[in-house]
Amino acid sequence: RDLDLARDLVGSIHARGIKAGVSLDPSTDVSEILPLLDATIGLGLDTVDVLAVEPGFGGQQFQSVALDKLGALRDWKAQRGLQPDDVNFMVDGGINKETAGDAVGAGASVLVAGTSLFRHATSFRQGVDEILGNC
Repeated sequence: RDLDLARDLVGSIHARGIKAGVSLDPSTDVSEILPLLDATIGLGLDTVDVLAVEPGFGGQQFQSVALDKLGALRDWKAQRGLQPDDVNFMVDGGINKETAGDAVGAGASVLVAGTSLFRHATSFRQGVDEILGNC
């Protein structure tokens, strides 16, 4: 029943021209959302947001459990023969020049960086360049 509701919700969101996604917090196992992902293949669940920090505030350390989750999601995508743009994997939190490359290497196609850019010692632009230089 919940999966039927999820399919309907994704369909309703897309009918309005909006992209749909789901977030996965650090304490939730990937296996808990795989039925949802399987149920929405072809319906357009666009993004899985893998939170690499606890939701609620910036400046937290990147939790490496996010890399394991990305690897499991990457494997799920490959096992189903999905194309790279069928579902994007986004990493949100703790992204900086040290973590960006690992996140991309594990399967992230979207990075969300806040504190490392807005509180960069030199400039926002330098922070962006450092992140991009390590991907």
